[in-house]
Amino acid sequence: MRRLFAVLLSAMLLFGFAPVAKADLAGLTPCAESARFQERASTATTPQATARFDRYSKALCGDDGLPRALIPAPVEPFAMPSIRGHEGDLMIPGVIHLYILGIIGWAGRSYLIASREKGPKTAKANEIHLDMNLAFNCMVKAVGWPMLAHAEGQSGRLRERDSNITVSPR
Repeated sequence: MRRLFAVLLSAMLLFGFAPVAKADLAGLTPCAESARFQERASTATTPQATARFDRYSKALCGDDGLPRALIPAPVEPFAMPSIRGHEGDLMIPGVIHLYILGIIGWAGRSYLIASREKGPKTAKANEIHLDMNLAFNCMVKAVGWPMLAHAEGQSGRLRERDSNITVSPR
């Protein structure tokens, strides 16, 4: 019985038991043909706004005349060709966002480590009142956080040893 269930489950996962979801393009028209979009484009007064409307005229618009970002679902391992041309919509801003979050996290981590190395009394004081010189130095060094994280991961300093982790006796 277990083998039958495993075979049926594998077959369902392999062949898919639900149809592939597709974006409903009903109601979307090319922006160049949308009356609302043309109305919005006619109000452009600066060259930058005109260029933006020219660029958006190649997209698909809804009934409100606003362009929509339709990005197909990536099907691994062939994901990159399916999202070609949409890097500026989501991928590039997403990578920049993650990089900035990494800078903030790495700066905070290095600040706490540097404060702890000065002594326990200084560490507690530095958590309440920030040492601005130390914080600035940590933030500047954190710009290279991907390389720093890789180096610490290779050396074994990125993670704490299991012997230093307290475990509840429960």
